Amino acid sequence: MGNIIEHGENGNSQAVRVGDSESHVSLKVYQDIYHQVTGRTEQIRKRYSENLLIDFSGIEQLHYKIMQLSDVHNVVAHNEVISIFHDKDRKEQFTSFERFRTYNANATSPSVNLVLKYNFSIIPAGLERAQEYIITVRLTSRVAMCKQIEDDAPSFLTGRMIGYIASNTGEITIDYADYIIARGFLEAFDEWISGCKTTPNSALLKRLQHWSHIIPHAGRAIAAGLTMMFALRAIPELVSIAPAIAELWARFFIVYSGGAYLLITFMGVIGGVIEESIDSYPVLSYLKLNKGDEKLIATFNKRRERVVLKFIGSSFVVIVLGIISAKLDKFI
Repeated sequence: MGNIIEHGENGNSQAVRVGDSESHVSLKVYQDIYHQVTGRTEQIRKRYSENLLIDFSGIEQLHYKIMQLSDVHNVVAHNEVISIFHDKDRKEQFTSFERFRTYNANATSPSVNLVLKYNFSIIPAGLERAQEYIITVRLTSRVAMCKQIEDDAPSFLTGRMIGYIASNTGEITIDYADYIIARGFLEAFDEWISGCKTTPNSALLKRLQHWSHIIPHAGRAIAAGLTMMFALRAIPELVSIAPAIAELWARFFIVYSGGAYLLITFMGVIGGVIEESIDSYPVLSYLKLNKGDEKLIATFNKRRERVVLKFIGSSFVVIVLGIISAKLDKFI
């Protein structure tokens, strides 16, 4: 076939001229022909990083929203598959949402991912043949994902890296033949995301995490600067007391050089602890479907308290080290 098909530009109502003939078909019909002949579909994918707090009632709302939207169209067949992925690679699968309602809420294994997959055969208005649409929704528990990564990851993987790996909490993928229909499902999911409970993002925490990597270096530089400053202030007093006593000057050199080394080292270590506490502060985002999820959420809430205490304690130690650097002349 050597005919050329020209695509219209004004939506599905635009006529398409086929070959050299005078016959015209709508873009919607042309899309259907293309889909039937090639079997190909297009795909939309969108990811979300909101700190979602999702329980079973929220998942029910999402299911109802998708089913209500499908009722608008002429659906000739549909099915859904709901899959729950737990830690340690354990998976449960349900062939309908009604079966999913029987999920064991007393399970002790935290839920890492929940995948809802819907298959619809839809006959669009003005067409006679059904088109296949696949809507796949993936929801991720960030607290469970972080716990899983921490258990399996090497020691050099920091809290910031783990946070980047577990940044996506929601994703929708739509395989479609008609973009208008697919867009409706995407907007419905956007609306559901907007209505979910979330943990607000802290602008201060985000700013601190952006600059946290310089804290150890800044701590060492501050310790070195304070030691030099107090050493220079101590020199005139030493000269006025005993300008020619070699032992006193030797003590001065040993105390301030050794003190500078120790203070700089300790300040770097404490700065690293502060950096870690900032980067590892857990922002709650979870799936709460069973007892294991509830227990893990409670554990992360306690971790938040420990991280705050670590930050306060480390800051106090920094102040103490600053005071010690000012008093090094007392050891001469």
